Amino acid sequence: MISAPPLPTRPPTWTSEPTPGIHLSGGTQCFRAAQQAQEHLGPGLKLALLIEGSFSLDVDDHAGAIVPAGTSSLFVSRDSWRLDHHFAEGMRLQYLTLFLEAGLVEDLLEQDLPESVERGSIFHTTRSTPRAMGSLATSILHRPFHGAAGRLHNSGKALELAALAVETIAGRLPHSQPSLANASEVQRLHDLRDYLDNHWRHAPSVDVLARQFGFGHRKMTAGFRRLFGSSITEYLRELRLREAWHLLDSGMSATLAAEQTGYTLPHFTVAFTRRFGVTPGSLSRHGMN
Repeated sequence: MISAPPLPTRPPTWTSEPTPGIHLSGGTQCFRAAQQAQEHLGPGLKLALLIEGSFSLDVDDHAGAIVPAGTSSLFVSRDSWRLDHHFAEGMRLQYLTLFLEAGLVEDLLEQDLPESVERGSIFHTTRSTPRAMGSLATSILHRPFHGAAGRLHNSGKALELAALAVETIAGRLPHSQPSLANASEVQRLHDLRDYLDNHWRHAPSVDVLARQFGFGHRKMTAGFRRLFGSSITEYLRELRLREAWHLLDSGMSATLAAEQTGYTLPHFTVAFTRRFGVTPGSLSRHGMN
């Protein structure tokens, strides 16, 4: 009888990107001496579940607090930011972290963040890990599948974990919709939409748009959604994908169409297929026939 080859094993700590825009890391780490570690991150969502151990955490230049075992820390930022970790001598940590790039959480980044926990543009909260989130983390850490199946498993569990984490803080995010006080504000929102129609390739950030059109961030984003039925991010995405459709239908390659509309190819393929139900490559080949 020929025995099957052994399944691959993970090192004590590991990192992976099961699909573009999703970054996972986890495992068990022991510190023989006190140690500091700095982490630089871009816009997006970070979730850190600490299963065992404790450490001190600073967010950007703001001194933080001790993070104990059994807690989950959620961070949402519209800008680049930094974390400073301080680990004590003899500490043993078991953890799982998840980072979703901005392209996967665009709508969340458009929301106003509570002032009581804001550090610049960073939302940060730590709370006891709910049982459902702990079960998902265990499934990722113990990885029952490998290869392509493992990547699909981890991608799905990571997105489910992020959704649960956001749901736990939903009550802390503002829900009231500011009213549009006058015709001037409505006109400025129409002017904003016209601007996006003409500058979608190089549209500035939502914060810059708010200053440019004389709105507070929250009033502009809520007003735009109420008036036009979509968020600013969704509106820009629709403009980019419709342009991509025309480019592909005229025979342009998927790679060039992605570049022309401001996407990386993997993100473009996912966004285009989700919107139109066909892959960019199939439409490009159709356009050349």
